Formats: sequence, structure tokens, C-alpha cells
Amino acid sequence: MNNSRITESMLIESFQRQSQINCSGLHVIGIQDTTEYNYQHHKNRLKEDTLGRVVNNADVGYFAHLMVVFDAKSCLPQGISYCKMWSRPEKRLSKTERDYKHQPIEEKESYRWLEAADQTRNLLDTAKHFTFLSDRESDIYQLWDRVPDDKTDFIIRARGDRFLSGQDTTVKDTLNKLPVSGTYTVNIRDDKRSKRTCREAIIHVKYTELSIRKPNKLDKDQVTNDHVTLIVVEAKEDPCSHNQAEQPIHWILYTTHAVRNHEEACRIIDWYSFRWQIEQFFRLTKSKGIDLESSQLETGDGLKKLGLMGFASALRILQLRLARDGILNDRVEKYFNPMEIVVLRILDKDLKGTTQKQQNPFPQLTLSWAAWLIARLGGYSGYISQSPPGPLTFKWGLNRFNQTVEAFILFRKDV
Repeated sequence: MNNSRITESMLIESFQRQSQINCSGLHVIGIQDTTEYNYQHHKNRLKEDTLGRVVNNADVGYFAHLMVVFDAKSCLPQGISYCKMWSRPEKRLSKTERDYKHQPIEEKESYRWLEAADQTRNLLDTAKHFTFLSDRESDIYQLWDRVPDDKTDFIIRARGDRFLSGQDTTVKDTLNKLPVSGTYTVNIRDDKRSKRTCREAIIHVKYTELSIRKPNKLDKDQVTNDHVTLIVVEAKEDPCSHNQAEQPIHWILYTTHAVRNHEEACRIIDWYSFRWQIEQFFRLTKSKGIDLESSQLETGDGLKKLGLMGFASALRILQLRLARDGILNDRVEKYFNPMEIVVLRILDKDLKGTTQKQQNPFPQLTLSWAAWLIARLGGYSGYISQSPPGPLTFKWGLNRFNQTVEAFILFRKDV
């Protein structure tokens, strides 16, 4: 991890090459978000000045901003197209001292949202279309003004209210006056952090096209247009479908996709709901999965390179987990190299049970077929009556699989 000949950029480029291969000709769903990795608990072990500060400006660690790209048709992750890792300096100017409101977007941390989209579409230039999804932090006027084109669309949750062009009214004022276009049912996953329980939510949907005014605080030299035209889709949960102690779903989504009817508005909500997958991705790298923050490496460079390798593992775990039931499936050669597939074929013969119930139920040489085999290595019995394999089962299975592949390669060498 501390070998200076192996750099962060080399590891990131390896992700990007695989993304290029896998995404050619696809409608790509790109989901981007930021997380942090905190190493304050073993600060004394770290070599001085090899890591900076994180969000509280006190603890040491680093931020990671990633774009994970998915196939819009199969809903399976194809790779990581963008990764930026950084820390804040121990002493940094305040927003007032930096004149943050008039600071060019290129000098702000928030520029990563634009940069990730730009680099992804340049990298994946053979993709058919892009739809980029992100949360409220990326609701930035410069992004709407600069990035969308005939091949690039966005779906972003609104951070706050915005004024309409040529009017004194706002987006929320307009939505409040609109009739509901129809209702829609969405399955809500539980989230302990926001104290949200698993439920089937009844959603009232509204949609309209609006011209959004450039914020007054934004300097004219930072944008091309003084307004942008967006479709606004509102998803508001019916009070009867949630526990009164919980916060109801209320999303205001901005998009550049055309929305001409209620069904297309519901599709936008569906796509935005898929943003949850990057939350799952990051969760796989934390204490419930790979647990990158438990590492005892002594330098920031080493920790970041370990983090990049952890991202590669988290991507594969997410791929296997999504394919485990066979509902989402694809060709195995997109996700495993030829040598790994040879080993999977051998394991397929050894891991089958003696009864019909312990046979691999999925078509051979598909990702679901491989997921079943990896889960078996991780301790899954193969019986349908058992709970489906989770992230830790796939993590343990991949550890054994990687060791098996290494041993297979060694035994094939002429010594």
C-alpha cells in the first residue's frame, strides 16, 4: 500500500477501463455521492500530516466522491467512472474570508458534481445515453446551465425553493396550486438513521415544466443563461400510509427528461428511488461490510489506496447481491475475467449438493449463477428456505474465491 510506484490514479484508471468496456452502447444510469472515512480513533498511529480533516474540521480522514454507473435496462452496476479523494487542510479560510458566494465554482468542493458528470460522459463516449442521479447537495445552478445536452440528462432532488424566471413566484408556490396527476405506490426500505420503517407508500404525483431564474448571488460570468427550463416532479406521501412518528416522503425532483404524462412522471420517481444503490455501496465499505475505517495503516496514501481496492470489492459485492435472486441477471464475462470463470466452472461441480434443492438454480455462465457459487463459499447452504445471502456472506465468499483463484494460478505454473 505504501509502494510509491502504485498510485491512486493507476487504481482509478483500472476502474475506468472496465467501465468503458461494460457501458458501450448502453443507456447509463450514473449515481454520484460523497462519503467520508474517519481515522481519528488511531490518529496517534498515523504519520504526521499524511491525512487532513473531514467534515467536522477536527477529525482526521478523507472524503471520497464516486460515480457508480449502472445499465438502465438490467439495473446492474457496470463500474466506477469517477473517483475523487481529498481531505481539508487543518487551517482553512472561512466562507466569509473566501467570499464563498462569489468564488468560482471550480474553486469549491462542490465542483466535484459537475466534474464527475463531465468526466463520465467523456470517458464513456460510446454509451448511448446518460441519466445522472444525485441528492440535494448537487442542486447547483451551474450544473443545470453547463452540463445537460442531447445525450445527457439529470434527475436531482431539489435542495430548496427557487424563483421562476420573470416572476416573483417560486417552484413550491406553483406546485401548491397544481392538481394531482395521479397516485403511485412505492416500496420504502427501512433506514435506521432517519428512523424510517419498511412500508408501501402511497404517493401523490404532480409535474410541470418551469423556467428557473438564475440566483441573484451568482455572478454572470459563471453561467451562460439567466434561466434554465426544467421539468419539476413532486412526489408527496399520503398521510394515511406512514406512521405519524415518521417523516413522510416528500421529494421535489428537477429533471431534464421529457415528462408528458403521469406514467413518465412515475418513471422519474422510480429512477430517483434507484439512487439508494449508492447508499448501499458506501454501506458495504463501512463497519457492516469491508470496514475500511478499521485499517491500521500508517499513512494517508496507504489508506486511500486501500480504500480504492475496497471500492472494487464493494462494487463486486453489490453486483452479486443484486443478481442473487435471478431477477436481475447478465452474462458472467462482463463481471469476471476468463481465469475466474474457469475456477467458477470447477466450483460449480464441487459445490452442488446431492439433492435437487441444492443445485444451482440459475442458468450457467450468468451473474446469478456466479452469485450462488460465491454465496456457497461464504457459508450459504443453497436451500431456498434459508434467508438469502447478504453482504457479509458475499464478502466471506469472495475472500475464499480470490484465494482459490490465486492457488489455481500457482498450481498451473511450471515450477
